Amino acid sequence: MSDKKFYIIGAGRVGSAFAIELHDAGFRIDFVTGRNPEHLDDLISRSGAITGSVKIEKDFIENSDVVIVCVQDRFIRSVADEISSFGLELKEKFFIHTSGSETSEVFSNEFFDRNNVLSMHPVQTFDKISFDNNRLLAGIYFGIEGGEAAKEVARSIVEVLGSKSFEVPSDKKHLYHSACVISSNFLVTLLSVSSEIMASIGIEKSMTFEIFRPIIEKTISNIAEKGFVDSLTGPFERNDVGTITNHLNSINAELPWLIPFYTLLGMETVKVAFKKESLNLKNVISILDLMNDYIKKEASERKEPEK
Repeated sequence: MSDKKFYIIGAGRVGSAFAIELHDAGFRIDFVTGRNPEHLDDLISRSGAITGSVKIEKDFIENSDVVIVCVQDRFIRSVADEISSFGLELKEKFFIHTSGSETSEVFSNEFFDRNNVLSMHPVQTFDKISFDNNRLLAGIYFGIEGGEAAKEVARSIVEVLGSKSFEVPSDKKHLYHSACVISSNFLVTLLSVSSEIMASIGIEKSMTFEIFRPIIEKTISNIAEKGFVDSLTGPFERNDVGTITNHLNSINAELPWLIPFYTLLGMETVKVAFKKESLNLKNVISILDLMNDYIKKEASERKEPEK
């Protein structure tokens, strides 16, 4: 792979990480395209690229072996169409995009070889543009989907980065990405909701993570050691209906808009507790009935009075 010439399209949070980390891993990054000229100049310098541009260049495509498209999902198809419009011979080149949601089908027209196109999604969060090697692509997993030849290219890249890969069925790509969103984005949401509750008792929202960090880290450690089911603790796991009722009463009185949130997660937690065999079927039904009562009550209070 070291002899292949790479072209990175998109110099944002994902593209900058790919350009720098692939370069540092020994890959040849010849070309980079990005919309921000200032960031682009820095990235060209840091990635060892020959040159760059603020738009996709025909010459860059023509002189590359592997093109990695690191743009937002909604722009990938238009990038593929623009590449096709150049009228170049593309079938010997590899085209990879990094979307978690879109499949390799975005490179589906007659200009591309289906065997040489791929989606290669890093299971990672990118919160800022990289100007140095932050090792965001090292020691992680990549979900890959696409042509067999392109998969081999992806596996070579992943191996050199010190990471691992797994295959995602094309027709399950949206489900796969929803799991990624739940694991990362919704974790932020969970702690944001927690901070709202803490604020309602007079604790600064900014203190929430500092307060809960030890329990979060210990929970993650438990999951790593024992798995999801055996790591569950708390009132749902011990069938503490009284405590759950107190939670619901307090939330309903102070923050009623959070009743659907608490009850939905509570219902899913009951399922985990049942798998752990901490709850029997009678316990499960009792807790679910309790939460259903609060959902109905919250829905009834939201309903506008009839005119």
